[in-house]
Amino acid sequence: MGKQVKTPRFYVDMPTFLHATGQLGWDSDNGGAELLYMNCANANFAEIEQSLMFQIGNRTDNTPKTSFPVNFCALLNHNLASDSNPFELLTYKGVSENDGNNEDISTPNTNVLNFNSNPPQYNGTSIWTFAETNEYWRGFAVVYDEFSEYNHQLGSLVVGKYFDCPNSPDLNLTMSRRFDGIKKQKTIGGKTLANLYYDGPTEWTMNHPNDGVYKYPPFELDYAQDDFFSEIGFDARAKSGLGRKGLRSWKLTFSYISESDMWMENEVSNTLISDGETNPALNDPNPMLSDNSFNFVWNCTLGGTLPFIFQPDNTNNNPDQFSICTFRENTLDVTQVASNVYTLNITIDEVA
Repeated sequence: MGKQVKTPRFYVDMPTFLHATGQLGWDSDNGGAELLYMNCANANFAEIEQSLMFQIGNRTDNTPKTSFPVNFCALLNHNLASDSNPFELLTYKGVSENDGNNEDISTPNTNVLNFNSNPPQYNGTSIWTFAETNEYWRGFAVVYDEFSEYNHQLGSLVVGKYFDCPNSPDLNLTMSRRFDGIKKQKTIGGKTLANLYYDGPTEWTMNHPNDGVYKYPPFELDYAQDDFFSEIGFDARAKSGLGRKGLRSWKLTFSYISESDMWMENEVSNTLISDGETNPALNDPNPMLSDNSFNFVWNCTLGGTLPFIFQPDNTNNNPDQFSICTFRENTLDVTQVASNVYTLNITIDEVA
């Protein structure tokens, strides 16, 4: 598959945004806030023989200030494929404990990466989308009815809303590889020494039930079988340190973006607007959280401070198409080129 940037997609993590801004607590004894911010290189573990494996938020005492829509889920750095039993991604929702808990949002779904079956075919990452659903979400949990007796792991539980750019970027885009983790210095004798601090994204740690602990490149998939040597052969196993090198950066320009694709209609904190509406529906979300413009991505990542999953071509679902990124500081540039028409310039950096 090609490496072209066609129609980019941004996967925005809503619980991380709400936690970072102090709007909602996601603490739990089953991972909680440790599952946020996509810090997934070292996974969280669940107790053997418990049905509730991983959870952010809870059923009670976690009422958000507003409802918000979600339409995708990503499970990063998991070994759930080694369990032959399916799981559910259950939700806790509403403004009270009795407001409709235990809705499974793992089905129905559209597979993006490694979720065309439950359990997934491979360990590593699973991403899927579903019909956008708006609720007062109080928590999300990975739950089993039956389970195998091994330590389940999950690096990060990402739930949120994705944004597809309205069109492809201009053809004069730039994609580069950064090797800023390698520092060179000259000795007194004139020789050049290289200190290698990192040569690519941080590898993730996989705890396979029967094949020990090893590292593998982010977003790559790995076999779930019990015995690599007898069933699939050593050559098929993920090789630590042999994935792609360097950190990717994309400098993108989007021309002729409409005002509705660039900016949110009402940049306010509630649903009261100037047309005289004084009795909005109870479940109306904050306008920013339900917005479908680039303004949503920029605001809900705090200008790129918070990480997001970037897919440069939303039709190419190979594992190497996904990366954890931020916006480079002070690179957002929006120019009005005609009435209600804008040009957007942005630089996106993969994080180490």
